[in-house]
Amino acid sequence: MHQVWSRAAVVGLGLAVGAVFLVLAFRGTPPDAVWNVLKAGHWGLPPLIVLVGTGLFIYAKVARWSLLLGSPADISSAQLARPVLAGLALNSLIPHSGEFVRAVSLNRQTGRASAGVLSSIVAERVFDLFGVLLLGAFALPCLPVTASLEASVRLLGLVAAVLAACILLALWAPQRVLAVAQLCARWLPVQPREWFLHQLTDALLGIAPVRSGVTALRVLGWSLVQWLAVALAVWGCQRVIGFDAGLPATLLVVVGIVVAFLLPNAPGYAGSVQIAFAVTLTPLHISSVSAIAASIVYQLLMVLPLVIVGLCCLRASLKSR
Repeated sequence: MHQVWSRAAVVGLGLAVGAVFLVLAFRGTPPDAVWNVLKAGHWGLPPLIVLVGTGLFIYAKVARWSLLLGSPADISSAQLARPVLAGLALNSLIPHSGEFVRAVSLNRQTGRASAGVLSSIVAERVFDLFGVLLLGAFALPCLPVTASLEASVRLLGLVAAVLAACILLALWAPQRVLAVAQLCARWLPVQPREWFLHQLTDALLGIAPVRSGVTALRVLGWSLVQWLAVALAVWGCQRVIGFDAGLPATLLVVVGIVVAFLLPNAPGYAGSVQIAFAVTLTPLHISSVSAIAASIVYQLLMVLPLVIVGLCCLRASLKSR
């Protein structure tokens, strides 16, 4: 019952945040004007660009996760793709719920410890932030940006630094981390203490592949490919509406999307995507109508297909071997 109420609270908070973002995004922007721009959009070749970007995004995400798991010979790309797609679909509906599905899926299919899989996903998030920050560092000097966007990038950098510090500590001194955990857990009853230490041990083993500098660089490379694929999809959304904001602006939209997705979200990222596009593009003399229309194209051609395909993969990804 407690879990049900917790999930309901998360969904409710996401709906509230999404509603606020939608109000802010559409403030002064007539919905009818957005609809007219969408109807007049270029629905021939540009949507294919978005779909190509989406496919490349999934490919890079699967390849990177394989590296973080230690490139296991007993796990095929298809086995990883199914939980990745299912996780993305659930994240679009209930924020951050998909990570647990990925952990449960690999546990059932391969016997991998769930804590170890979750730690690989935490490492994945750190590299996500590093990749986005590199793109932002390239784009920011090329464009005039608002103070709010600069603050968002700084927030992203702070989060990345904290997570990176935790990962580095666990990589360089796992035994010390375990010793500190044992000291802190000594007051717990025996069974909870043993369970906690067992999970922590599995988690430390889960990020062991990143101790290799070569592996870490390859993971970072795939992270850049992943976010450049999202940038390709965002550019395709712009072309559907009939404008081209340029590479730096497109990269900043990706940064805005990542910052928005760190917050509680409504299903389908309603409101968050609109804010990410509007806040980034309107200071660059792109009309709010065009920016919001492009954000809706992003939801229709990238988010919605991932939700549909991911939900189709959900049952298969949770089957036991």
